Amino acid sequence: MAKSTPAIPRELPLRVNLPSFLLREIGRIVSRHAILEWKLSRTVYTLLGIDPVCGRVTIREPRTTDRLDMIADLIKIKNISVSADLPAIRNALEACVSQRDALAHGLWMVDPDYPDRLFLRQTAGNWTPPGKIGKQKRRIHPQAAEYVLDDAKSLVALIDATVQAVYDLEEEIKAALKTSPAKSP
Repeated sequence: MAKSTPAIPRELPLRVNLPSFLLREIGRIVSRHAILEWKLSRTVYTLLGIDPVCGRVTIREPRTTDRLDMIADLIKIKNISVSADLPAIRNALEACVSQRDALAHGLWMVDPDYPDRLFLRQTAGNWTPPGKIGKQKRRIHPQAAEYVLDDAKSLVALIDATVQAVYDLEEEIKAALKTSPAKSP
C-alpha cells in the first residue's frame, strides 16, 4: 500500500462504486483464496485418510492457518518427512489471510485532498501513523491506506504461489504415504 492519509482525526467520504479493474482483481483474490482454503482442507483429509464429505462434516472449516497447523501435527504424528518449508508457507498464509480480510472487511474511501486515489480503511490490528512513534490501535485511530491496482495484483500472485506450495506439499505427503503403508491412514 502506497501511502496513508495523514493521521488527522477526520471522517473521509465512502466510495461505494469501485472501478471495474479493481473489482476484477478483488474477485480473483476471493476466488483464489477459496481454492487455497480448499486445498489445505483436502491435504488434511489426505493425511487422515477420509473422503471430503466426512472431512467437511468432522473437520469443518477451521481458520486457514489452523489447517496448516493440523497438517504439520499430522505429519509429525505419522512420522512423515517433507522438504516443504512449513514456516514459510505459514508466513505466506498469514499474509494472504490478513490482506484478503482487509479487502473483505475494510471500507473504501476517497480523500478530498487526493481525489484521484482510493484508500482502504481498516479498523483491525495496529499501525504506526506517519510522524508518530509507536503503534496505535486501528479501532481507535483507523488507518486509511492508499490501495492501487498493483497491490491487488501482488496479492493475487502471492495467493497463487501459496496455492502452488500447498499443492506441492500435498503431492509430497501422498508420495510419502504410498511408500510407507504403516504411515498410511
